[in-house]
Amino acid sequence: MDETYTDKTTSHQKPMKIPYLALTFAFALSANTLRAVPSLPTFSFHENGQGQLELPNGFVIPFPGALTADPGPGGLMSALTFTAHPQLTPFPVGDVVLLDASGHVSDILRFNPATSSSSGFTQLIFFYSNDHGGLLADTGLPSLMYDNTVTIQESQSGPTIYTPTSGQPGFSSDSPLGDTFHIFSTPDTGSTLLMLGIAVAGLALIRAQKFGLSFGPG
Repeated sequence: MDETYTDKTTSHQKPMKIPYLALTFAFALSANTLRAVPSLPTFSFHENGQGQLELPNGFVIPFPGALTADPGPGGLMSALTFTAHPQLTPFPVGDVVLLDASGHVSDILRFNPATSSSSGFTQLIFFYSNDHGGLLADTGLPSLMYDNTVTIQESQSGPTIYTPTSGQPGFSSDSPLGDTFHIFSTPDTGSTLLMLGIAVAGLALIRAQKFGLSFGPG
């Protein structure tokens, strides 16, 4: 994704395109000098379709998602899609598989092959979820996966953080420090059973009051 700036000091205004990963390179070097732990370009993807890229200097680039067809292995006709524009080298193709607390596949972050045009690379990133929560990513899972697959444990509180290494799906060689991904899914941590328990307790209390019983202090 490019930002376009205009030089107003000349009579002929010419747009100057500055690729975001070129900015990442410069800011990452300064971050490495000023901080004990350098920051990484961070992609954040939510099941509701919100996405963003935050650079080490704090600059945030929106990445809105939309439902499109996934041409990858076993891809669905409608899946949550985020569009990235790598500057020099596309992300390695593959699937990042998230396992829930029971060891079942709950989410998949998929990197499809990039396409090239005169304006640069375009690469689609798909977010699949099996949570059935009614969000954009809750379309189910693809029936097949890429050979290049990484399996990680889904976080039960907060985002699942995935930091790929060279060759793994999503690794960026455009940035000298690599990149990282925050995957915001909505695992069921027992809230459904809790609500069911509250409902049953409420019905029991109503029945007890109907028959003149008391559960409070006498």
